[in-house]
Amino acid sequence: MVSSYQSLQAILVLLALLLLPRFAVADALQAEQPCEDLECLLCEGLTDSSHYAEGVMKAMSQIAPGLDNWLFRSDFDLSNDFGIPENMVPQFRRLIAALRARGTEVAMVVQPTRGMLHADKVREDRRYGFDPMLARDRLTHFLAQLSEAGAIVPDVTRLLDQALAEDYFFRRDHHWTPFGARVTAELVIEALLAHPVYEALAEKHFVTESITKIAKDGTMNRALRQICGNNYGFQYVQGYQTVPADEGADALFGDSGDPEVVLIGTSNSASRDEAFKNYNFDGFLKAGLSVDILNYALPGAGQDGSLLNYLLSEDYDPEAAPKLIIWEHPANWRLEDPLMYRELLPAISGGCRLNNKLVPPLTRALPAMAAGTRVELFANAGRRQHNFTGQRGFVELNFSDADIRDFYLITYYDNGVRDKVWFRRSAAVMGGRYLLELSTDANVKGANLLSVFFEPSEPLESDASVEFQLCGY
Repeated sequence: MVSSYQSLQAILVLLALLLLPRFAVADALQAEQPCEDLECLLCEGLTDSSHYAEGVMKAMSQIAPGLDNWLFRSDFDLSNDFGIPENMVPQFRRLIAALRARGTEVAMVVQPTRGMLHADKVREDRRYGFDPMLARDRLTHFLAQLSEAGAIVPDVTRLLDQALAEDYFFRRDHHWTPFGARVTAELVIEALLAHPVYEALAEKHFVTESITKIAKDGTMNRALRQICGNNYGFQYVQGYQTVPADEGADALFGDSGDPEVVLIGTSNSASRDEAFKNYNFDGFLKAGLSVDILNYALPGAGQDGSLLNYLLSEDYDPEAAPKLIIWEHPANWRLEDPLMYRELLPAISGGCRLNNKLVPPLTRALPAMAAGTRVELFANAGRRQHNFTGQRGFVELNFSDADIRDFYLITYYDNGVRDKVWFRRSAAVMGGRYLLELSTDANVKGANLLSVFFEPSEPLESDASVEFQLCGY
């Protein structure tokens, strides 16, 4: 039988609830409900596009909750659209041909998306149009484009048919796990062992060993925290490292000469100081191929920044080029940027050092100036005017200040056409030296180059100078 005290207590609780604001009552009632599958960590703000408008959040658009506490990005992980645009396929062919002309084979290692490799974790109500079969068809077409251009292309679609023993990608981060790096390396190793380039590589033995566990918070987990104030916590996976096998002091400290194999790519492949950011892709390749690898992969350098950084470095010698470049590459990157090819192709050729100088080098002062101010670097006029009509060539700039990274290079032609190119080099890529292939667009065909201008898109805070060179292939 209920006592009068208990009845009074129940009445007081009811009155307290009635006096609370309505949202507080809802919260109190919700708090009594069980949080199944941690669904209570999610919020309606995940579908609000304003949360993805600026900074790093642009790359998180839009956070799509999956099953078993997975998080996806609708624009990247759930995409069906891959492949080089047809109008840019000839440029990729030129790139591969230019490297092969130097004796360098290229292996393109394309990562399927997180949605493709973990399609069973995508929720039906958060698919954002994702179609695994369509995505696979377009990825297969992409691989065929790369192969037809002359690259070595491991068939990564085989990963989609395997029952993966572990997570290929982290559940709430855009990077692959060491397991994902290892099974991908196995496909690369298989493809390279069957290619003639492998027989030309110097042998060196490595061993892979387990190290500490990797604790991964995750970029998508942090985005969830920013939008909803909640997060799923860390995911823990086994870490690995690869070291030279016991071959004496020469294995560790000896001079191995010019690198024969170079790895380029993203933060998935980069070698970094923090153990929790290393996934050992280069190590699995070293151990499986028994060859040494120079790792030039870079975080935050975009689809071509790692390759450009290598080609501009002292490690790249066009006259003693590496025998193999392994290019780790997310499927979402479409190799479609014209500027990428206009920079990379002159760099592969060795720049002005190994090509014909069409005019003597010119040094121009760059005083401190506001954004939008122009300095003429080269004028092709007057009695000494050169005829560059139909000339295949490029401009090379060497700045005294390596921090000049954001500027326009503007070329004028005598038919009134202007070619304005915006350089915005990532801080991850070395500055100071820039190359730009002259335009080959139809609108400059038959026209002569008149002048070249430099225009900073950010203020130059101090005086500097630049050496201008115009060279031909």
